[in-house]
Amino acid sequence: MCPVSWGQGVTKDVALLELTTADGISGLGSAYTGSRQVLEAWKTYRRNPETLHKAQDEMAIPMSAIDIALWDIKGKKTGKSISELLGGRQRDCILAYATVSLPLTTARPGDAFEQGIRSVMNLGFKAIKLSMAGFGHRNSTRSDLEWDSYEAALLTFAREIVGPEFTLMLDVYGSDPNWSGSFDWALKTARILEKLGYLWLEEPLPPTATEEYIRLSLASGIAISGGEDFIALKDFESWSAKRAVSILQPDCTRVGGLTPLHCIREAAHHHNIDLIPHGWNTAVGLAADLQFQATTPEGRLCMVEYMPARHLEEPLKHDPFGLDHEGMIAVPTGPGLGVELDNDRVEDGVGVFDCGEETIELPW
Repeated sequence: MCPVSWGQGVTKDVALLELTTADGISGLGSAYTGSRQVLEAWKTYRRNPETLHKAQDEMAIPMSAIDIALWDIKGKKTGKSISELLGGRQRDCILAYATVSLPLTTARPGDAFEQGIRSVMNLGFKAIKLSMAGFGHRNSTRSDLEWDSYEAALLTFAREIVGPEFTLMLDVYGSDPNWSGSFDWALKTARILEKLGYLWLEEPLPPTATEEYIRLSLASGIAISGGEDFIALKDFESWSAKRAVSILQPDCTRVGGLTPLHCIREAAHHHNIDLIPHGWNTAVGLAADLQFQATTPEGRLCMVEYMPARHLEEPLKHDPFGLDHEGMIAVPTGPGLGVELDNDRVEDGVGVFDCGEETIELPW
Protein backbone atom coordinates (compact mmCIF):
# COMPACT_ATOMS: atom_id res chain seq x y z
CA MET A 1 0.00 0.00 0.00
CA CYS A 2 0.95 3.64 -0.28
CA PRO A 3 2.66 4.99 2.85
CA VAL A 4 0.49 6.69 5.47
CA SER A 5 0.83 10.46 5.50
CA TRP A 6 1.54 11.96 8.90
CA GLY A 7 1.34 15.50 7.52
CA GLN A 8 4.15 17.96 6.89
CA GLY A 9 5.59 15.61 4.25
CA VAL A 10 6.22 12.77 6.75
CA THR A 11 5.11 9.29 5.61
CA LYS A 12 5.33 5.82 7.18
CA ASP A 13 5.05 2.43 5.48
CA VAL A 14 2.04 0.18 5.99
CA ALA A 15 1.29 -3.21 4.45
CA LEU A 16 -1.72 -5.43 3.81
CA LEU A 17 -1.56 -9.22 3.88
CA GLU A 18 -4.02 -11.70 2.42
CA LEU A 19 -3.69 -15.36 3.43
CA THR A 20 -5.78 -18.03 1.69
CA THR A 21 -6.34 -21.54 3.04
CA ALA A 22 -6.39 -24.70 0.94
CA ASP A 23 -10.19 -24.62 1.00
CA GLY A 24 -10.27 -21.07 -0.33
CA ILE A 25 -10.90 -19.03 2.83
CA SER A 26 -9.01 -15.74 2.79
CA GLY A 27 -7.97 -13.68 5.80
CA LEU A 28 -6.81 -10.07 5.81
CA GLY A 29 -4.06 -8.65 7.98
CA SER A 30 -2.21 -5.39 8.33
CA ALA A 31 1.15 -4.25 9.70
CA TYR A 32 2.69 -0.86 10.34
CA THR A 33 5.74 -1.60 8.21
CA GLY A 34 6.73 -2.33 4.63
CA SER A 35 5.68 -5.32 2.55
CA ARG A 36 9.21 -6.78 2.49
CA GLN A 37 9.27 -6.92 6.29
CA VAL A 38 5.92 -8.74 6.24
CA LEU A 39 7.32 -11.20 3.71
CA GLU A 40 10.30 -11.92 5.99
CA ALA A 41 7.93 -12.38 8.95
CA TRP A 42 5.90 -14.85 6.89
CA LYS A 43 9.05 -16.83 6.06
CA THR A 44 9.92 -16.91 9.77
CA TYR A 45 6.42 -18.02 10.72
CA ARG A 46 6.43 -20.66 7.98
CA ARG A 47 9.61 -22.20 9.44
CA ASN A 48 8.28 -22.10 13.00
CA PRO A 49 4.68 -21.00 13.74
CA GLU A 50 5.54 -20.70 17.44
CA THR A 51 7.45 -17.50 16.65
CA LEU A 52 4.16 -15.67 16.00
CA HIS A 53 3.63 -14.40 19.55
CA LYS A 54 7.15 -14.69 20.90
CA ALA A 55 8.59 -11.67 19.12
CA GLN A 56 9.16 -8.83 21.60
CA ASP A 57 11.12 -6.58 19.28
CA GLU A 58 10.70 -5.07 15.82
CA MET A 59 9.75 -8.50 14.40
CA ALA A 60 6.44 -8.22 16.27
CA ILE A 61 5.38 -5.44 13.91
CA PRO A 62 5.20 -7.47 10.67
CA MET A 63 3.90 -10.47 12.65
CA SER A 64 0.86 -8.31 13.38
CA ALA A 65 -0.41 -8.84 9.84
CA ILE A 66 -0.21 -12.63 10.21
CA ASP A 67 -2.02 -12.68 13.55
CA ILE A 68 -4.88 -10.48 12.32
CA ALA A 69 -5.24 -12.52 9.11
CA LEU A 70 -5.40 -15.76 11.13
CA TRP A 71 -8.16 -14.32 13.32
CA ASP A 72 -10.03 -13.32 10.17
CA ILE A 73 -9.69 -16.86 8.80
CA LYS A 74 -10.78 -18.40 12.10
CA GLY A 75 -13.87 -16.20 12.13
CA LYS A 76 -14.78 -17.20 8.59
CA LYS A 77 -14.23 -20.89 9.35
CA THR A 78 -16.49 -20.74 12.40
CA GLY A 79 -18.99 -18.25 11.00
CA LYS A 80 -18.34 -15.86 13.90
CA SER A 81 -17.07 -12.32 14.07
CA ILE A 82 -13.74 -11.70 15.77
CA SER A 83 -15.54 -9.83 18.54
CA GLU A 84 -17.53 -13.00 19.29
CA LEU A 85 -14.34 -15.07 19.28
CA LEU A 86 -12.58 -12.60 21.59
CA GLY A 87 -15.14 -13.05 24.34
CA GLY A 88 -18.41 -11.65 23.09
CA ARG A 89 -19.70 -8.46 21.52
CA GLN A 90 -20.67 -5.83 24.08
CA ARG A 91 -21.32 -2.97 21.63
CA ASP A 92 -22.72 -2.67 18.13
CA CYS A 93 -21.44 0.86 17.44
CA ILE A 94 -18.20 2.60 18.42
CA LEU A 95 -17.56 6.34 18.66
CA ALA A 96 -14.99 7.36 16.04
CA TYR A 97 -12.61 10.25 16.52
CA ALA A 98 -10.69 11.91 13.72
CA THR A 99 -7.09 12.96 14.14
CA VAL A 100 -6.69 16.29 12.37
CA SER A 101 -3.34 17.80 11.41
CA LEU A 102 -3.59 21.56 11.84
CA PRO A 103 -1.25 24.52 11.33
CA LEU A 104 -0.25 26.92 14.04
CA THR A 105 -2.21 30.06 13.19
CA THR A 106 -3.31 33.29 14.81
CA ALA A 107 -6.60 31.76 15.99
CA ARG A 108 -8.76 34.06 13.93
CA PRO A 109 -12.19 33.13 12.55
CA GLY A 110 -12.00 31.68 9.06
CA ASP A 111 -8.28 30.87 9.12
CA ALA A 112 -6.74 27.53 8.11
CA PHE A 113 -7.03 26.22 11.67
CA GLU A 114 -10.79 26.70 11.75
CA GLN A 115 -11.22 25.42 8.21
CA GLY A 116 -9.38 22.21 9.09
CA ILE A 117 -11.60 21.52 12.08
CA ARG A 118 -14.83 22.37 10.29
CA SER A 119 -13.93 20.17 7.32
CA VAL A 120 -13.84 17.17 9.63
CA MET A 121 -16.97 18.20 11.51
CA ASN A 122 -18.73 18.36 8.15
CA LEU A 123 -17.90 14.67 7.63
CA GLY A 124 -20.03 13.83 10.67
CA PHE A 125 -17.40 13.34 13.36
CA LYS A 126 -18.40 14.21 16.92
CA ALA A 127 -14.91 13.78 18.35
CA ILE A 128 -11.62 15.24 17.14
CA LYS A 129 -8.02 14.88 18.27
CA LEU A 130 -5.96 17.94 17.45
CA SER A 131 -2.45 17.48 16.14
CA MET A 132 -0.67 20.78 15.51
CA ALA A 133 2.72 20.84 13.84
CA GLY A 134 5.13 22.61 16.16
CA PHE A 135 2.77 22.88 19.14
CA GLY A 136 4.90 22.81 22.29
CA HIS A 137 8.14 23.27 20.33
CA ARG A 138 8.96 26.70 21.66
CA ASN A 139 11.70 28.96 20.38
CA SER A 140 13.08 32.42 21.05
CA THR A 141 10.56 34.24 18.85
CA ARG A 142 8.31 34.58 21.92
CA SER A 143 8.83 34.69 25.67
CA ASP A 144 7.47 31.83 27.77
CA LEU A 145 4.52 33.99 28.83
CA GLU A 146 3.80 34.84 25.21
CA TRP A 147 3.97 31.17 24.27
CA ASP A 148 1.62 30.32 27.14
CA SER A 149 -0.88 32.85 25.90
CA TYR A 150 -0.54 31.78 22.26
CA GLU A 151 -1.01 28.06 22.93
CA ALA A 152 -3.92 28.66 25.29
CA ALA A 153 -5.59 30.83 22.64
CA LEU A 154 -5.39 28.03 20.05
CA LEU A 155 -6.83 25.46 22.45
CA THR A 156 -9.60 27.87 23.42
CA PHE A 157 -10.32 28.69 19.78
CA ALA A 158 -10.75 25.00 18.98
CA ARG A 159 -13.28 24.63 21.80
CA GLU A 160 -15.18 27.71 20.57
CA ILE A 161 -15.34 26.27 17.05
CA VAL A 162 -16.79 22.89 18.03
CA GLY A 163 -18.96 23.96 20.96
CA PRO A 164 -19.14 22.78 24.58
CA GLU A 165 -20.57 19.28 23.98
CA PHE A 166 -18.09 18.17 21.32
CA THR A 167 -15.32 15.72 22.34
CA LEU A 168 -11.84 17.17 21.95
CA MET A 169 -8.39 15.74 22.62
CA LEU A 170 -4.85 17.02 22.07
CA ASP A 171 -1.88 15.00 20.77
CA VAL A 172 1.55 16.63 21.00
CA TYR A 173 3.51 13.51 19.93
CA GLY A 174 6.12 13.33 22.64
CA SER A 175 7.62 10.31 20.83
CA ASP A 176 9.23 12.75 18.43
CA PRO A 177 13.01 12.50 19.00
CA ASN A 178 13.13 16.30 18.90
CA TRP A 179 10.39 16.75 21.50
CA SER A 180 11.40 19.31 24.11
CA GLY A 181 8.28 19.66 26.24
CA SER A 182 9.01 19.51 29.97
CA PHE A 183 6.97 18.20 32.90
CA ASP A 184 6.06 21.75 33.91
CA TRP A 185 4.85 22.51 30.38
CA ALA A 186 2.84 19.29 30.29
CA LEU A 187 1.15 20.01 33.63
CA LYS A 188 0.37 23.58 32.63
CA THR A 189 -1.12 22.38 29.34
CA ALA A 190 -3.14 19.65 31.06
CA ARG A 191 -4.68 22.22 33.38
CA ILE A 192 -5.67 24.44 30.45
CA LEU A 193 -7.24 21.44 28.71
CA GLU A 194 -9.12 20.52 31.89
CA LYS A 195 -10.66 23.99 32.09
CA LEU A 196 -11.68 23.73 28.43
CA GLY A 197 -13.26 20.30 28.82
CA TYR A 198 -10.84 18.26 26.72
CA LEU A 199 -10.94 14.50 27.22
CA TRP A 200 -7.22 13.69 27.18
CA LEU A 201 -3.68 14.95 26.58
CA GLU A 202 -1.67 12.51 24.48
CA GLU A 203 2.09 11.90 24.70
CA PRO A 204 3.03 15.12 26.49
CA LEU A 205 6.42 13.59 27.42
CA PRO A 206 8.95 11.24 25.81
CA PRO A 207 8.03 7.54 26.19
CA THR A 208 11.16 7.01 28.32
CA ALA A 209 9.98 9.52 30.95
CA THR A 210 7.99 6.97 32.98
CA GLU A 211 8.42 8.64 36.37
CA GLU A 212 7.32 12.00 34.97
CA TYR A 213 4.29 10.36 33.38
CA ILE A 214 3.37 8.94 36.80
CA ARG A 215 3.68 12.37 38.42
CA LEU A 216 1.70 14.00 35.64
CA SER A 217 -1.12 11.46 35.79
CA LEU A 218 -1.40 11.98 39.56
CA ALA A 219 -1.40 15.77 39.26
CA SER A 220 -3.60 16.14 36.18
CA GLY A 221 -7.35 16.56 36.25
CA ILE A 222 -7.79 15.05 32.78
CA ALA A 223 -6.68 11.74 31.30
CA ILE A 224 -3.08 11.36 30.13
CA SER A 225 -2.58 8.89 27.28
CA GLY A 226 0.36 7.27 25.53
CA GLY A 227 2.10 4.08 24.50
CA GLU A 228 1.68 4.07 20.72
CA ASP A 229 5.42 3.50 20.19
CA PHE A 230 5.65 0.52 22.56
CA ILE A 231 5.80 -2.98 21.11
CA ALA A 232 6.57 -5.41 23.94
CA LEU A 233 3.86 -6.58 26.33
CA LYS A 234 6.18 -5.99 29.29
CA ASP A 235 6.28 -2.24 28.56
CA PHE A 236 2.49 -1.99 28.60
CA GLU A 237 2.32 -4.13 31.73
CA SER A 238 4.87 -1.89 33.43
CA TRP A 239 3.02 1.32 32.58
CA SER A 240 -0.26 -0.24 33.68
CA ALA A 241 1.12 -1.41 37.02
CA LYS A 242 2.73 1.97 37.66
CA ARG A 243 -0.37 3.87 36.45
CA ALA A 244 1.85 5.99 34.25
CA VAL A 245 -1.15 6.95 32.10
CA SER A 246 -4.94 6.82 32.26
CA ILE A 247 -5.25 5.52 28.70
CA LEU A 248 -2.94 3.11 26.88
CA GLN A 249 -2.80 3.35 23.09
CA PRO A 250 -1.20 0.24 21.58
CA ASP A 251 -1.47 -0.27 17.84
CA CYS A 252 -2.64 -3.75 16.83
CA THR A 253 -0.64 -3.43 13.58
CA ARG A 254 2.55 -2.91 15.63
CA VAL A 255 2.32 -4.98 18.80
CA GLY A 256 1.85 -8.35 17.09
CA GLY A 257 -1.84 -8.28 16.27
CA LEU A 258 -5.09 -8.87 18.14
CA THR A 259 -3.76 -11.63 20.38
CA PRO A 260 -1.14 -9.46 22.15
CA LEU A 261 -3.60 -6.55 22.12
CA HIS A 262 -6.01 -8.65 24.17
CA CYS A 263 -3.23 -9.40 26.69
CA ILE A 264 -2.37 -5.70 26.90
CA ARG A 265 -5.97 -4.81 27.66
CA GLU A 266 -6.19 -7.45 30.39
CA ALA A 267 -3.15 -5.93 32.07
CA ALA A 268 -4.52 -2.41 31.65
CA HIS A 269 -8.00 -3.18 33.00
CA HIS A 270 -6.50 -5.03 35.95
CA HIS A 271 -5.08 -1.67 37.04
CA ASN A 272 -8.15 0.32 35.96
CA ILE A 273 -6.40 1.74 32.88
CA ASP A 274 -8.48 2.23 29.73
CA LEU A 275 -7.30 1.11 26.30
CA ILE A 276 -8.01 2.96 23.07
CA PRO A 277 -6.02 1.59 20.12
CA HIS A 278 -3.77 3.84 18.10
CA GLY A 279 -5.40 3.63 14.68
CA TRP A 280 -3.33 5.71 12.29
CA ASN A 281 -2.69 2.77 9.95
CA THR A 282 -4.97 1.01 7.41
CA ALA A 283 -8.57 0.06 6.66
CA VAL A 284 -7.87 -3.48 7.88
CA GLY A 285 -6.35 -2.07 11.06
CA LEU A 286 -9.51 -0.03 11.65
CA ALA A 287 -11.69 -3.10 11.04
CA ALA A 288 -9.61 -5.01 13.61
CA ASP A 289 -9.93 -2.14 16.10
CA LEU A 290 -13.71 -2.10 15.68
CA GLN A 291 -13.97 -5.84 16.34
CA PHE A 292 -11.66 -5.53 19.33
CA GLN A 293 -13.36 -2.47 20.83
CA ALA A 294 -16.77 -4.12 20.43
CA THR A 295 -15.71 -6.44 23.28
CA THR A 296 -14.95 -3.55 25.65
CA PRO A 297 -16.99 -3.96 28.84
CA GLU A 298 -19.67 -1.42 29.68
CA GLY A 299 -18.41 1.40 31.83
CA ARG A 300 -15.02 1.57 30.08
CA LEU A 301 -14.01 4.34 27.72
CA CYS A 302 -14.45 3.04 24.18
CA MET A 303 -13.46 4.79 20.94
CA VAL A 304 -11.60 4.12 17.69
CA GLU A 305 -9.24 6.42 15.83
CA TYR A 306 -10.31 7.05 12.24
CA MET A 307 -8.12 9.16 10.01
CA PRO A 308 -10.39 10.15 7.07
CA ALA A 309 -8.04 9.46 4.18
CA ARG A 310 -8.00 7.67 0.85
CA HIS A 311 -6.09 4.61 2.04
CA LEU A 312 -8.77 3.99 4.69
CA GLU A 313 -11.62 4.20 2.23
CA GLU A 314 -10.39 2.58 -0.96
CA PRO A 315 -9.17 -0.98 -0.16
CA LEU A 316 -12.47 -2.40 1.11
CA LYS A 317 -15.79 -3.14 -0.55
CA HIS A 318 -19.06 -1.51 0.51
CA ASP A 319 -17.44 1.42 2.39
CA PRO A 320 -17.95 -0.16 5.83
CA PHE A 321 -16.95 2.82 7.97
CA GLY A 322 -19.85 5.22 7.52
CA LEU A 323 -20.68 7.48 10.48
CA ASP A 324 -24.19 7.73 11.91
CA HIS A 325 -25.73 10.97 13.21
CA GLU A 326 -23.90 10.51 16.52
CA GLY A 327 -20.49 10.01 14.91
CA MET A 328 -20.52 6.26 15.55
CA ILE A 329 -19.34 3.45 13.27
CA ALA A 330 -21.34 0.24 13.19
CA VAL A 331 -19.16 -2.78 13.96
CA PRO A 332 -19.22 -5.12 10.91
CA THR A 333 -21.42 -8.12 11.63
CA GLY A 334 -19.99 -10.62 9.15
CA PRO A 335 -17.59 -13.43 10.11
CA GLY A 336 -14.00 -12.59 10.97
CA LEU A 337 -13.22 -8.93 10.46
CA GLY A 338 -16.51 -8.55 8.61
CA VAL A 339 -14.91 -6.70 5.71
CA GLU A 340 -13.81 -7.68 2.23
CA LEU A 341 -10.86 -6.51 0.15
CA ASP A 342 -11.70 -4.77 -3.11
CA ASN A 343 -8.82 -5.85 -5.33
CA ASP A 344 -9.91 -3.47 -8.09
CA ARG A 345 -9.25 -0.51 -5.80
CA VAL A 346 -5.98 -1.65 -4.25
CA GLU A 347 -2.74 -0.20 -5.61
CA ASP A 348 -1.62 -1.64 -8.94
CA GLY A 349 0.78 -4.34 -7.78
CA VAL A 350 3.59 -2.15 -6.46
CA GLY A 351 5.28 -3.96 -3.59
CA VAL A 352 3.05 -7.01 -3.99
CA PHE A 353 4.57 -10.43 -3.25
CA ASP A 354 2.98 -13.76 -4.14
CA CYS A 355 4.25 -16.32 -1.63
CA GLY A 356 2.69 -19.20 -3.57
CA GLU A 357 1.24 -22.27 -1.90
CA GLU A 358 2.44 -23.39 1.52
CA THR A 359 1.34 -26.20 3.83
CA ILE A 360 0.98 -24.57 7.23
CA GLU A 361 -0.74 -25.94 10.35
CA LEU A 362 -3.20 -23.31 11.61
CA PRO A 363 -2.87 -22.58 15.37
CA TRP A 364 -6.26 -23.93 16.46
